[in-house]
Amino acid sequence: MKIDRDEQLIRSAFSQIEVNTENIERKVKENMNNRIIKPIQRKRISVFAAVVAIMLLTGSIAAAATLGVFDRFITERDPVFGSVVTPIEKYVVDQGIRVDIIAAQSFGNSAIIYMSVQDVSGQNRVTENVQILPHLMVDRDDTRFGWSSLMGGMEVMYFDKSTDTAYFQIKIQDFALIPNVMELVINEITFENRSKEIDFPIALSDMTAASMIPNPNHVEDLQFPTWCAEYILTPSNGGNFPAIPGDSWISNVAIMNGQLHVQITSPRRMERVHGENLVTMGGAMLTNESGDWVAPVNQTWLEVDENFQTLSNEQQQNMTQDELIEWFENSLRYSIHEVIFPIDVTALDSYSLTLSGGVHSSTAGNWSMTIYTGDSSDNIRVMAETGTVRIGDAMIESVTVSPLGVSFKGSVEGGINEGVASLNGRSVWLETNAGNILVQENPGVGFSTEFDENGIPANATVDGFARSDSPIDVSAVTAVIIGDVHIVVE
Repeated sequence: MKIDRDEQLIRSAFSQIEVNTENIERKVKENMNNRIIKPIQRKRISVFAAVVAIMLLTGSIAAAATLGVFDRFITERDPVFGSVVTPIEKYVVDQGIRVDIIAAQSFGNSAIIYMSVQDVSGQNRVTENVQILPHLMVDRDDTRFGWSSLMGGMEVMYFDKSTDTAYFQIKIQDFALIPNVMELVINEITFENRSKEIDFPIALSDMTAASMIPNPNHVEDLQFPTWCAEYILTPSNGGNFPAIPGDSWISNVAIMNGQLHVQITSPRRMERVHGENLVTMGGAMLTNESGDWVAPVNQTWLEVDENFQTLSNEQQQNMTQDELIEWFENSLRYSIHEVIFPIDVTALDSYSLTLSGGVHSSTAGNWSMTIYTGDSSDNIRVMAETGTVRIGDAMIESVTVSPLGVSFKGSVEGGINEGVASLNGRSVWLETNAGNILVQENPGVGFSTEFDENGIPANATVDGFARSDSPIDVSAVTAVIIGDVHIVVE
């Protein structure tokens, strides 16, 4: 006879119940004798049936009580990757908000976390729009390393309005191995974040030229060259420009070489003030006389210290990991976003410029917890070939198959653009004894560049990850197919 999971849980709960049937039978008889008998015909009540009913009721209550956070989550929410995660069942309460890490698991350089956020203060602050910004801290080679890039994505998978609880699924992808011991750091929870637009407070015809500085983050051979302008306006504290709502300010604006530059500065996410209905403006939008959006020709994002200074790519390359973390966490204060639009300088009055941003309500606290997910090496397959596998100008050096998807890593001959051309549009498939399975069409690919002593790009590396929508049975996989390239796994 096949017994499903729910029945197993109930039977296990029953086995832990000790019932004194003699006392129950005696109390049932006493209650029956003490009842007022009305002059109507009734069926005789079986004492044995009453005892069984009480036992079943007691057993049902006990079964519900013995279900832990993980078991209830699996039973009630049925998460897609619930079969491949390890129960964690840890929680922290701060600022009236309870954060549970329900389950997690790391697989090579990818990981998945299931967690929940609940308002236990009675203020009903948590809704389906709640947002968190977790940072993961891990120890690698005696170095404390942290990052917040959730390349796999984070989503609210379910919101329980009756308990003010939002359940999250978080997928993580990193360029290096994610250990089975990591710390999840959460210092901010945003309850609401809605968009907001305001008219730009300066007429375009009143704008003049301004000084510019080289963009310290500019790279010639970048995958997205229009996202990293070569020069930006000199940032300022905004004292020479009209104030705008919230904690942001216009740090510079000018028309340079027939282009409109708009620069907005805001506190970094970690530095911003917390409270209700706070306004942060961070971008600009331009429309022409027909009401059509004017696409920017370039833009850049930059994080700076209190003196509006930052480190160049070359300077960062010469720092240790600890120095980089110290600089990132303790020195940077502001985020600069500069947008550059093409305009007709002879028809400035035909344009409309607005600032874009959002209104948020948030709270700060400490919901940090350490996660231990256990060994998952038996649930991973790696590339069997030694050396590299060529895909265009990309040389793939490692391939890993896990229940979450397929990751691959290598180097690029030439520059980043050549690597993009080699890997763009290539779907990732799994070869199994039962046939081929599509993992993802055109998966995400990331690139990083190493610089020589003169700050010139020297080498480029490539990291890709094809996400699976459901758990992969890695034991059935015999090979990975990237585009038309067949790679055997062991």
